[in-house]
Amino acid sequence: MTSFNYVSGLLGGQNQAGGGLFMYSAHPNNAAVSVLEENNSRIGQGMATESHQPQSIQARIAALNLGQVGKAPITATPIQDESVQRPSPAPRSQTANLPATLSNGHYIANGIGNEPNGEKQNGVLPPPTITRTGEKKPPPPALPPRKHSIQPSPALPPRRTAEAPQRRGSNASISSTISTMSAVSIGTNGTVRSSASRTPSMDAGRKLAPVFDQNALPLLPPKRTPGQVEKRYHDIERSRMGLKPTKSTPNVTTVEVASPPSLPSRPPQRTPQPPTRKESTGAARKPPPENPPAMPARSALSYGMNKPQEPEPANGVDEVTPSPEPANGAPPPIPVSSKPDLASILATKPKPIPSTQPPSQPACLTCRDFSAPDNHAAKFPKETVPSIDWLATQLVAPFTSPTDQARAIFTWLHHNVAYDIIALCNKTVQRSTPANTLATGLAVCEGYAGLFTAIASKAGLESLVISGHGKGAGFSPLEPGQPIPAEYSTHAWNAVKIDNGEWKLIDTCWGAGHVSISEQTYTKKFSPRYFIMGNNEFGLRHFPTNKSLFHRTDGRSQISWEEYILGPNGPAAAPPVTIYSGVAEQEGMSETKLRPSKLRIPTSPNMIIQFRFENICEHWDPLRNGPGKPYPYVLKVQNPDSRDGKEYFVFDTDGKKWWLDVESRLLGQKGQSVDLYTVTVVDGRNARGMGAEELRRAIGRKGMSFGGVAKWELD
Repeated sequence: MTSFNYVSGLLGGQNQAGGGLFMYSAHPNNAAVSVLEENNSRIGQGMATESHQPQSIQARIAALNLGQVGKAPITATPIQDESVQRPSPAPRSQTANLPATLSNGHYIANGIGNEPNGEKQNGVLPPPTITRTGEKKPPPPALPPRKHSIQPSPALPPRRTAEAPQRRGSNASISSTISTMSAVSIGTNGTVRSSASRTPSMDAGRKLAPVFDQNALPLLPPKRTPGQVEKRYHDIERSRMGLKPTKSTPNVTTVEVASPPSLPSRPPQRTPQPPTRKESTGAARKPPPENPPAMPARSALSYGMNKPQEPEPANGVDEVTPSPEPANGAPPPIPVSSKPDLASILATKPKPIPSTQPPSQPACLTCRDFSAPDNHAAKFPKETVPSIDWLATQLVAPFTSPTDQARAIFTWLHHNVAYDIIALCNKTVQRSTPANTLATGLAVCEGYAGLFTAIASKAGLESLVISGHGKGAGFSPLEPGQPIPAEYSTHAWNAVKIDNGEWKLIDTCWGAGHVSISEQTYTKKFSPRYFIMGNNEFGLRHFPTNKSLFHRTDGRSQISWEEYILGPNGPAAAPPVTIYSGVAEQEGMSETKLRPSKLRIPTSPNMIIQFRFENICEHWDPLRNGPGKPYPYVLKVQNPDSRDGKEYFVFDTDGKKWWLDVESRLLGQKGQSVDLYTVTVVDGRNARGMGAEELRRAIGRKGMSFGGVAKWELD
């Protein structure tokens, strides 16, 4: 029989106090457990010092077994000396378990790892139940009935008021609580578990932050005025510039330094001798001054300006050229050595381009050659222009004639400004400035006129912007019996003073291109006629709001609104002949001298109709002023007897005028049209310079191409 006896010093002390002895033995064969108890009474006052609450025998036995886990068996012997009192162990404080799954009781309240979980009877565990093969297991014992608690629940302690935690220093930190297993739990193979948690006493020093109140913030200091800021800036600058005096230490070590070697003696300097002067006759010679006169300062201009470099004097001193002594105390002559070279200065300036107007011809704008200003204006695209001042200087610098200068500005607007047709059709046109027109490159008539005057004024030309009515896009002549509308303004143009102080009316907007309101398109096409057109003819399509700005040359200061709207032929006048734009202007044909001037041509029998026109000016030269030799002209009519239903009559010419006489019966039937054409190509070659007889032989035999000039209707 093998038995294990454990006797604890604590149990022995208690046995001495209570007079009892315990013995625990386990038999390996039947696993029976017996406990000998001599005194089963409750232990006296010595037991109360071990714990706050009385412990049962089973708890004490469990404590003994817990202490012997993992150790060798110890044979217990009875204690003979009962007078020896062992000290009671210090009471063990209870700890709070951090995990929520653990209870806050004593550690012995938890289950023991090697203790059977059976029901105890009188403090003794029952023997283990052995189930044999084929035997059914007995049902587990019923749970004891739950006793209802009569005592009321204890009152909760009063809640402490929330206090703001005190902020600690930056070097302090609050340790976080980490649940760990104690050494006892590791040594006992997990039979005892302990945990640590944060207690309310640890947070006693913490306080909550106060409630944020924006109204409680201190007021900002008053803003400094610009004067205070400037004064503060100057004070800082003065404080930086000033140096504070400091005292050096009195303990200065004196070091003897050898004197430098003496310099060699300087050779005697030669004193320049004053120039010899000739004896003047009839006047006493003045005594020479004690010191020679000061040398005149050499101008910095003498070192440059493309002048040859003068050699340096050999002795390092400029020689003075003797000059005759001024008579009667006159001042000395002005030195010419420092005078700048005017020819060198002018070489750096733009060279003026002389006017191409032949001296033998009169001043006629119609036949004047403007190729030089037109070509020069194309050299300055809008994207390369930094400012209006710069542009004005560059455009007019090569020209001395105000007419050529104004023409250069007129042509530049054609190349660099486009008509804002979108704003016009959408009725979103806004007032523009010259700078805005230059930056965007878009404008209506007002923008063209404003930018022209701005550039001309910077260039030194006199220019005005004139507003009024213009017979441009959207205008149609009045029908017979239609009332005359009230005067209104729809357009803007310019007046500029050219050669001989003459005020010239020009239209830079119409000269840059033309618009189509129905198609909402803008066609960029240079039309110089609105620069060279005479003021009287210009007034047929422009009516200024300021009646003093007609600038007519026929002796009349102005015309009435009715005369302008109805035209020069009066209210009963028939509509004028239809003239196609482009060809007549390019070929130098005068539109005002085209006959018949009315749209409708009578078809009376035995009647001769004369068609004629001439050059725009008597000085017009197609080779110098136009594109080359003139085209031949033909009149196309409807002839049902011809092969293709058309017949062509060729105009005769002397180089300045063109004419053709046709019987009215040969023109066609009433309601048909008669057209004036230029013959541009004959048999695949350019028809410029072709004579009338040569053209008559080619009609009907060779292929031809035509260009429309005008159209009439048979009445």
